[in-house]
Amino acid sequence: MRRDRFKASSLEPDEIFLDSKNLPGFDQERFEGRLEHPISRSSYVYLVLLLLAVISSFLYKSFELQVLNGAKFWARAESNRLRIVPVWPERGLIYDRNGKILASNKSAFRLLLDPFSMEGRGDPEKIQLLEKELKEQNKWGEESIEKALEIARKKKENLVLTTFYNWKEIDDLVRKHSELPLAIEPFSSRSYGAGEAFSHLLGYLSYPNEEDVKKEIIGSWQVPVGRTGVESQFEDQLKGKAGSKLSEVDSQGKIFSESVEDLPEHGKNIFLTIDSDIQERTFESLKNSVDNLGFRGGAAVVVDVKSGELLTLTSYPSFNAEIMTKGEPYEEIGKLFADASKPLYNRAIAGLYPSGSIIKPLMSVAALEEGVISPEREVLSTGTLTIPNPFHPGQPSIFYDWKAHGWVDMRRALAVSSNIYFYTVGGGFGDIKGLGIKKMQEWFGKFGLGEKTGIELGGEKEGLVPGPEWKSANDKDNPIWRVGDTYNLSIGQQALTVTPLQMAMYNAAIANGGAILKPQILKEVRERDRTVESRKPEIRKTIAINENNIRVVQEGMELMTHSGNAAQQLAGLKINMAGKTGTAEIGSGKTINSWFIGFLPYENPQIAFAVVLEAGPANAPVGATGVAKQIAEWLSIYQPELIR
Repeated sequence: MRRDRFKASSLEPDEIFLDSKNLPGFDQERFEGRLEHPISRSSYVYLVLLLLAVISSFLYKSFELQVLNGAKFWARAESNRLRIVPVWPERGLIYDRNGKILASNKSAFRLLLDPFSMEGRGDPEKIQLLEKELKEQNKWGEESIEKALEIARKKKENLVLTTFYNWKEIDDLVRKHSELPLAIEPFSSRSYGAGEAFSHLLGYLSYPNEEDVKKEIIGSWQVPVGRTGVESQFEDQLKGKAGSKLSEVDSQGKIFSESVEDLPEHGKNIFLTIDSDIQERTFESLKNSVDNLGFRGGAAVVVDVKSGELLTLTSYPSFNAEIMTKGEPYEEIGKLFADASKPLYNRAIAGLYPSGSIIKPLMSVAALEEGVISPEREVLSTGTLTIPNPFHPGQPSIFYDWKAHGWVDMRRALAVSSNIYFYTVGGGFGDIKGLGIKKMQEWFGKFGLGEKTGIELGGEKEGLVPGPEWKSANDKDNPIWRVGDTYNLSIGQQALTVTPLQMAMYNAAIANGGAILKPQILKEVRERDRTVESRKPEIRKTIAINENNIRVVQEGMELMTHSGNAAQQLAGLKINMAGKTGTAEIGSGKTINSWFIGFLPYENPQIAFAVVLEAGPANAPVGATGVAKQIAEWLSIYQPELIR
């Protein structure tokens, strides 16, 4: 049986177990002669489990990227893109008439935060730490950075956090907060090396606010604009035009390649009519007089009587324009706004003061031109002028002179500043009819009072020339205009208010024979040493004044400096000057505004000026006349060519 079973099958060659050790022909290193074993079932199981684990991890990661954190990574991916970045131009420089730099640029570095790279990151704590550090350095205000980022996103611009003037400081800060998308941008900051004497004139810069953007005053939040003074008035000439460059930025806000597309056009240079030497000297005199005599402030204007070019326009107290431009330190800026002396207030063009007696030359011109009085007609000044009261005979109205001057004609009345003389020519007395309020208003208007001079600076005030209509509308208790109001107006009191600039231009008209000039502050605009814009003298209006009449007034003003009430204070002056003092009482009379207007040389007027010292003691030994004397002395010694 068994034998038959074996016979039914035959042996195949590969079923014969051979011993490879006895067969030297096999290559044992290649496993020849070895038997193959089938892969076990457990190996398949392990392989499948491994593949499932890998696939599961890929699926989970895909779910996490696309579903759980899709918005976050979409925002970061959007940030990894090409951007067109502005290239800011250099702001034009400001020079005085002789080429001395008044406002220049200096290197600075701005700290930028990319608002797009911040989206979806969830880094409020990191931003708060940065904000805290900037506040400790007085480089960030009260507003939160998070809120500012929202505005920057809407404007599609980087957020300018602050400006540094030291590279190491800003570099250290960026390294310290490296987890935030911060960047450093080279920038130009304004430098006002001329000092506080020029701050009101030049103004300062600041970043645009929301109102500026709404009004389309500017095109970007990132560029400071002129806020006051020359910087504001000539913004279009100074700002230049931004260029652009193409920057490739990664999701961290880092720039790794860029190329310039359009070169920026730098701003044009401005040359002013101002003489910086005269300005500095005038400011110094104002400062010393205000501080030493107990006045609250002051202003001075010096003008060329033929062209209307302003050589000086200064106001005190003043401020540091660089602090205002930087916007820091905040404590110092806060003090400027809180200061009762108003250092940010440009008294030269916006200060409104009663004119006091400096209005008397104008009254003299009007009286002569209208035939109210002749130059030689004398009026008796006993110290008081009494007007009967028809309603209350026992209560006459009494108007005072500052002293009894006796008989005075027009020249002498100007020299000693007789109030009674000008009460008479203004409101009339005895057989002298007087100008009357209507004619006075007319002549005040001819000389530019009650209206702006047209200077190319913002913030100028027009002042007020009161009259019956004004009183009826503004004085509820006593709305009727009476002769006493005319008397007070004729000596520069009542509600009359003027600016120092108006008084300088009116004084220049007395000196030049009746031309009301437009005050010029801009001499020329240059681009690459080429003049592209210039100003010529501009006469706003010409008053037809008889040459003999204007000469009488000039003689009276010249007499005041030699034998009148300013002779003692002007003693020793080596140049012949004509002028007029003025004192305007404030309140009870213990406080005054002190005025002086004048021109020189008397024989051939070239320069006119107006000086006011505000709110000082009535018993001050010298006032505005002292400042005027110092201006005249300095000109005669250091710039005699201006007054020949």
